[in-house]
Amino acid sequence: MPTITYEDHEIDLDAGENLLEGLEKSGFKVPCSCSSGICQGCIAQALEGDLPLAAQQGLTLNQRRLNYFLTCQCYPETDLHFTLASNLEARSQATLIEKRVLNQRVLLARFRAEMDWRAGQHIIIWRTETRGRTYSIASTTEDGYLEFHVRRRPDGLVSHWLENELQVGEQCQLSPATGDTFYSPAMPGQPVLLVGTGTGLAPLSGILRQALNDGHHGEIYLYAAAGEPQQLYMVDELKALADKHRDLHYFPVVHRNTSQDPGILEGDLVELIPQRHPKLRRFLVYLCGAENMVDMLKDHCFFNGVMDGDLFIKTFSPGG
Repeated sequence: MPTITYEDHEIDLDAGENLLEGLEKSGFKVPCSCSSGICQGCIAQALEGDLPLAAQQGLTLNQRRLNYFLTCQCYPETDLHFTLASNLEARSQATLIEKRVLNQRVLLARFRAEMDWRAGQHIIIWRTETRGRTYSIASTTEDGYLEFHVRRRPDGLVSHWLENELQVGEQCQLSPATGDTFYSPAMPGQPVLLVGTGTGLAPLSGILRQALNDGHHGEIYLYAAAGEPQQLYMVDELKALADKHRDLHYFPVVHRNTSQDPGILEGDLVELIPQRHPKLRRFLVYLCGAENMVDMLKDHCFFNGVMDGDLFIKTFSPGG
């Protein structure tokens, strides 16, 4: 019989028993409501060992690349070491190394921590043992630090604490990085469309720079939107990056171009994107930010050629 290890616990499986049944028999609580692979509450990540094909049915391509699988569909044939993806108890100690205000709405915060992550994934920054907020990673692994673009809120649980209380050199806890919104080197020639509102630029900027670092050679289009010009951020940095890479096209977008800057597009993303990209066959698409924008453009993408496995979305809640 193969040796099955959950974290540092060995799990005994009877003949014909799946991994979920073995976990529950051993006394572990798993957030599962269907036992048939539909709810995906029992999703886990293989740390070592091979997975049966059936254990990854219904998961996205990036989830499979991260070795995610469904315990209720997993009948291990070889030794397997795994952890539950919902297990956020394994936290990492992080040190704040830099913070600065980018504009009236956005705070940049950088941390150094010993953990695995990919640009575009998200983590929880914990203010206390039980209270935290989720933020997307805006840096690449080559940077050597985790960067977050935090929406500044005067009453925010974590945002106000980060800006006004936690000092450079002090520590807090981070959850493991999760999510399948990241760039894979297996996609080097596809055209890429990145669309974000507000701090939805955070994961997109990380994904963009990771793609460039990994030698992506397809066209890349980045649209970053805000209400007014002064609410945009990282404009100069992204323009400089576009000047350096001829296949990168950066478009700042606002609802009201009060500055009359000809380099800024005026309008709504849900109208601009279909006008400028009516056909999206073969495109790799990332949509991050306001829920209504994501929902409307998601439909445009599906109806105009984007494959299900080539669309990645991330919506942000108003909490801070």
